[in-house]
Amino acid sequence: MNVANIARRLVAGELHYALGRFESIRRGYSALRRLSPRSRQRAPAGPPVALPTLPVSLFAGLTAERALADLRRDSIAMGFDLPGEMVAEMVEFATHSLLQRRLRDERMFYRHEVHEGRLADGSPAVMGIVPDPLDCPAVRRVCRDPLLMECAGAFLGFRPTKIIPRLFWSFVTDAGDDERRQLGQTIDWHYDVHDFHFCSAQFYLTDVSPGAGEHELVRGSHHGKSLRMLLGSANARDEELFTRFARDRILLVEGPAGTGFLEDTSCYHRAVPPANRDRLMLQLWLS
Repeated sequence: MNVANIARRLVAGELHYALGRFESIRRGYSALRRLSPRSRQRAPAGPPVALPTLPVSLFAGLTAERALADLRRDSIAMGFDLPGEMVAEMVEFATHSLLQRRLRDERMFYRHEVHEGRLADGSPAVMGIVPDPLDCPAVRRVCRDPLLMECAGAFLGFRPTKIIPRLFWSFVTDAGDDERRQLGQTIDWHYDVHDFHFCSAQFYLTDVSPGAGEHELVRGSHHGKSLRMLLGSANARDEELFTRFARDRILLVEGPAGTGFLEDTSCYHRAVPPANRDRLMLQLWLS
């Protein structure tokens, strides 16, 4: 059990970490936001850049009703696929941007400086994070897509007012599991608690097939957690997780560059380390 860690984060002012893990709290928070929409208004995260409203959505053939039904049933809604020209723009931007091994890391490097998952001094490069993704116009467009925001709002119960974009490479490397964890790669089963209510939009910007860094989740595990899971660590070992949830709920998400999905990341999920191809992903934390 990890009650002490929850208490420590409460003292640090992270009330959401203790409460956002409970489904009843998330529903109650949605109701509060609907009743008092100004109670938690915040500007999107990031530098004060112009984010013009899109007249039409990038995502054809989707509805908020369908996405909401899929999220409530399976923890994931597919079909948020990006057009090729936008994918190419983000790949170009991330290929030539300075990167960090993890957020707020003072050490910076370029992708071409990574050889076989290592930097010149031999240290592992597990991930390469673009520090300022909103400097890319294509990223800003995705952040303001009207249908994406409508679908996220239908799930949250309020229009997202906090948008945190992350654009990052996951490199093929021989780094061990402990090195991966130390550098922030989420290779263990876990659920997120980054606000009182939240979801994530995720987009593959490179082809993701077996061995290319698939995202993996346990469908429907956004509810039905045991009390131990809720009061303990957000991480779970296989034996604990699959005592509670059937293994046939595992979904390994693959797809060509541009594949996008909306996810209730209070479900159990993890990153599969790439083995044969570097992966580039855009992720939006929405709350």
